[in-house]
Amino acid sequence: MKKGMIILLSPVIVALFLLATIQVLSAQEKFDLADIPEIKNRTLIHVALESGGGSKLIIPLVKKFSEHTGIKVTYESLIMSQAYPKENLDLVSGTGAYDIVVVEASTTNEWAPYLWPVKELAQKVDPGGLESLEAALHGQHPVMLRCDSDIDGRVYGLPYKTYHQAMFIRKDCFDHPIEKKNFKKKYGYELAPATTWKQLHDQAQFFTRKKGELLKGEQLKEDLYGSAIMAGRYEINDEISARIWSYGQDWATLVRDESGRPKEFVITKKDKEALRRSLQEYKDLLPYSSPGCLTGFWDFVTAQYVAGKTIIIPHLYVSLHKWASTVEDKIPGAKYALYPVVGNRGYTGNWYQSVTKSSKNPEAAYWLMRYLTSYNAQRPAMEKGWSGTRWDFVSDPKYQAPKWRRIVAQRSNILMHAWSEPGYLDFVNDLFFFNSDAAGKIYEVQIILCHDAMTGRTIDETVKEMTKQTIELQKKFGTLPIREEK
Repeated sequence: MKKGMIILLSPVIVALFLLATIQVLSAQEKFDLADIPEIKNRTLIHVALESGGGSKLIIPLVKKFSEHTGIKVTYESLIMSQAYPKENLDLVSGTGAYDIVVVEASTTNEWAPYLWPVKELAQKVDPGGLESLEAALHGQHPVMLRCDSDIDGRVYGLPYKTYHQAMFIRKDCFDHPIEKKNFKKKYGYELAPATTWKQLHDQAQFFTRKKGELLKGEQLKEDLYGSAIMAGRYEINDEISARIWSYGQDWATLVRDESGRPKEFVITKKDKEALRRSLQEYKDLLPYSSPGCLTGFWDFVTAQYVAGKTIIIPHLYVSLHKWASTVEDKIPGAKYALYPVVGNRGYTGNWYQSVTKSSKNPEAAYWLMRYLTSYNAQRPAMEKGWSGTRWDFVSDPKYQAPKWRRIVAQRSNILMHAWSEPGYLDFVNDLFFFNSDAAGKIYEVQIILCHDAMTGRTIDETVKEMTKQTIELQKKFGTLPIREEK
């Protein structure tokens, strides 16, 4: 592995990457503010934005759109725990408070009745019709567009932020000769970024040390933890998803008929065993993680990493790479690096902008959505660390240069490695979250039950209750039938 490289891409992935680069860059979207036609409907529009640390890079774009078009735009930033309940109430009630909602990909099927399919909306309000929209779609990776599509393949919005997961490590600790020697002596193999769950467990155990012990030959001034996990009641299920998927299973298996159409969900014995195993192995990391992990989520684990209190974050969203990289400024000699999560099945998806059917000005909302997700708007934000989804940016060789390596190239390598893996699009296409119109509600239940499994409820009880509630919610709010394999 060459110095500075984050992951080793297979020849097949490299070939796919080069092909995608040529195709995307040759059709790079040129759309900008000047290309927005006169908007006849002058009604004010209100947009919801995902609030993660980069909103300050997106809000100026909203203001630029308003200044250029003369359309007044108001906005609000929402974290996920706010976005689902608040937007769901508005969408279901049809009040029209939002002209654009920010959608977490797993709720697409549930909210589809209340959102404009982008192609249908383009034909309604865009003088250029589908041809005008084509470049915007082409600049996004098919995996990202599938995350924004319903079970029938209709795209309901344009993505502008990905939270695909990566493994964050302190590379200086992994590369240190003392640590490498001691690790091999204790475990019998070389210290390197984990590719199996056993290796991850060994490494978390190895790097967990008490105040006064040594790290890289220097005495620790406080306790050190090998891993940092999101065991609090918020997004713990994203980490469990990554583990379940690494075993080739899902929360429920999608079954298709002979024509390829989705037929039903089955919670198979293998699904239940993968959930049981995932919860247990995750729980086994708790002794090597700060007790604060039981109440913390992504903000806590990132802060632990930046403060030098942990060595590995097994699953963390690439959208946090800019914050995490500041460990190099905080801790003398620290070097951060991103690697694929074990099994290369990190929780995947995106936040996307979608125009509501209750909007009083879908015309202006469409053009704002187009602008916020365009290459020309996203590029400067992504150069500053925004975790955008533009494939024509991610795959551009320019952003692999050393100048961009610290907060751009590492993230881009992770996304290229994951999204370009042969079969990955097919894998995403069949995921439960992207085919169930009850997924949003089931997701919330998963958070509670997975957390309870870490703090009191037994693993077997959790698997049983998860199965029960998934079936109940899918039958009540979902369209596809669901059953349990006995």
